[in-house]
Amino acid sequence: MSGVFYLVAVFGLSYAGFGALSVAMQRHYADMHGRGQEAPPALRRRLQAAGAGALVLAFAAAVLKGGGGHGPLIWLGGMTAAALALMMLLTYAPQRVARLAQAAGVVGAIAFVLGGFA
Repeated sequence: MSGVFYLVAVFGLSYAGFGALSVAMQRHYADMHGRGQEAPPALRRRLQAAGAGALVLAFAAAVLKGGGGHGPLIWLGGMTAAALALMMLLTYAPQRVARLAQAAGVVGAIAFVLGGFA
C-alpha cells in the first residue's frame, strides 16, 4: 500500500510546488487576481521558497521509495504529470490554481507521512 502513497506524495507535492511557483509569477498572479495586480515582493519570495521546498520534498519521497536509480525518474514523471495538469488549469480556470495547489500540498504531505517517509 505504501507504493500508492509515495506516488500520491510525489504528484501532490510537485503540483503544489509548481502551483506556488506559478502564483509567484506576475503574469499568473494577474490572471488570478485581475489585470494590473502585482504580488508584493515578500509574498513572491514566500511562494518561491514554498514551491522549491515542495519540489524538494517530492524528490525526497521519490528517492526514498525508488532508490537512487529509479527515484529521480519517478520524480521527473510526477513533475511532468503535475506540470501538465497545472498548465491545463492555468489555461481554463486560473482562479482555482491557488486553492487546488494548497489542497494538493496537504494531500501530498499526508501521503508523505502515511507512506512512512517522515
